[in-house]
Amino acid sequence: MIKKYPATRIIRNKKIADNNLKIGYINSVHLFNITYNYSDLRQRMNTNFLKTILIFCTLLAFTCAEANAGQTDTQHIKIIFGYKFPPFYTVTSKNEPSKSLRGLFIDMLENFQKQYSNYKLEYRCLPRARIGKQINNGEADAFALTSPMFTSQETKSRYNISLPMWTIEDHLLVRRDSTLTTSDLEHMTGRTIAVLHGNSYGPLDEYLSNGIIKTHPVYSTKLVLELLYNKRVDAAICNKTTLPYLLKESSHTMDDFRMLEKPLYAYKLHLLVNRKNSTFLDDFNNFLKNNPLPGVPPGVPPVK
Repeated sequence: MIKKYPATRIIRNKKIADNNLKIGYINSVHLFNITYNYSDLRQRMNTNFLKTILIFCTLLAFTCAEANAGQTDTQHIKIIFGYKFPPFYTVTSKNEPSKSLRGLFIDMLENFQKQYSNYKLEYRCLPRARIGKQINNGEADAFALTSPMFTSQETKSRYNISLPMWTIEDHLLVRRDSTLTTSDLEHMTGRTIAVLHGNSYGPLDEYLSNGIIKTHPVYSTKLVLELLYNKRVDAAICNKTTLPYLLKESSHTMDDFRMLEKPLYAYKLHLLVNRKNSTFLDDFNNFLKNNPLPGVPPGVPPVK
């Protein structure tokens, strides 16, 4: 038997069904909107993140490029020195010898750096034996100051010299009462001469090494003067230009000694530069051509 319902109940049930259908539709649309908005938000966040990464990488690349460019533009040159070669250079502080160099050649190098700012010069003071070792091994970028007269063929194969700067002379120094009056080789034969350990004496090296002229090597000009004054040697080889400055650091004056008039030899001073630094040598030579030598002391004529 079919059950019958009143018409009002049917109508009420239909309205409920319709309302449920509308609510379901609205909820579905709302859910779709939420899903769509979330997806859009994620897409926009990813886009912004990628933009941020791209900007960061660009800035990083630019910074690295600038740093590399700076490194490429600045060339580091290490110049090795002795400790005292006045008036051209001398150490003024025992605590930091390499940072306390003063003198005519140091003034020249400072002027060079002002005109050629792409170079950073480092000064390093070393004992003569270590200087020779570094030069022989090709480790030094440059050495100040020297002459081709004192450089070996091995050194010449690894280094070039700058244009000449000053011309100076080595003389024979004797006691005030010495009977030695000339520096000719025959008068030096069999005598004992004070020399600086590790130094070359150019044309005399052959006679010093084979004993024709006897030597007494020491490590400083101060000791050379002491040996000579105390008659432990007959004479000493000294540089006419540097000696007046070095005498001030000793207990002696020129009244105690006599410098023989005729020089043993004369030589021109150069900067010795490693062949791998040829561009630096070219720039330094151009600097010498375009700038006068600073403060040439009396008796030290500049090279013409």
